[in-house]
Amino acid sequence: MSHWYDKEGNPKYEVLGKSGVRPTTLRDARKAGWVPSVSTVWGEVVSKPMLNKWKEDELAKCMWKQAISPDNFGKQDASYEAAYKSAREAFSQEQQAVMNRGTVIHDHLESYFKGQEVDQKYMMICRNVHDKLNEICGEAPLSSWVSERSFAHPIGYGGKIDLCNEDWVVDFKTKKFVDKPSAKKMAYDDYGVQLAAYNQGIGKGRRILNLFIDIGEGNQVLEWEFEDVARYEEMFNHGLSLWKLMKQYDPSFKDQRLM
Repeated sequence: MSHWYDKEGNPKYEVLGKSGVRPTTLRDARKAGWVPSVSTVWGEVVSKPMLNKWKEDELAKCMWKQAISPDNFGKQDASYEAAYKSAREAFSQEQQAVMNRGTVIHDHLESYFKGQEVDQKYMMICRNVHDKLNEICGEAPLSSWVSERSFAHPIGYGGKIDLCNEDWVVDFKTKKFVDKPSAKKMAYDDYGVQLAAYNQGIGKGRRILNLFIDIGEGNQVLEWEFEDVARYEEMFNHGLSLWKLMKQYDPSFKDQRLM
């Protein structure tokens, strides 16, 4: 689903349609002059090989489970179409479960950094994240961090940042760690582009950091700081230019605050 923001940086993910509330479309954004999110821009112009490979692997696993299922194995009337449809449904459920898991953890981290109550089930994750930030970014109280800051940039895009302060832009990624997890192997260029676009979106000058959070036992947190900020920023800006040409829509605007 595409995400959009108005020129003040307010999320405009949904609109009221004839049949009720529905996701915002490009057509809606054109009419209102809203800007696309960083993930919307990048996801619509650049292929993500590692994500695509994960999807292919998971779909293949679902197909294999269908093939060896006692309900299907050896049946003369078993059809590829039926097996594929069932596998796609199972894969969609798995994707939704992964997304929901990440959303729940992000929601609790938002509450934690806003000083709100957090379910004890997620307190270890929150504390581990805070400890890692203190280790990497320097000891700082919760009040020094801004959680879920949204923005719109005059060149025509917006976003919502997991966590930031005057010196850092931070994005959380939830993962299921395997043996000997490596932050370097998990830190894809896509993540660097996302962070650099966020950094540009709120005025530049900050360091950009991914925190990878293990959803397994112990809730280990690993960090990766992207150092080539200028290159990632340029990558995103080229992607944004391509997106505008593809969509035949340029949502850039004059920021009255800068005039």
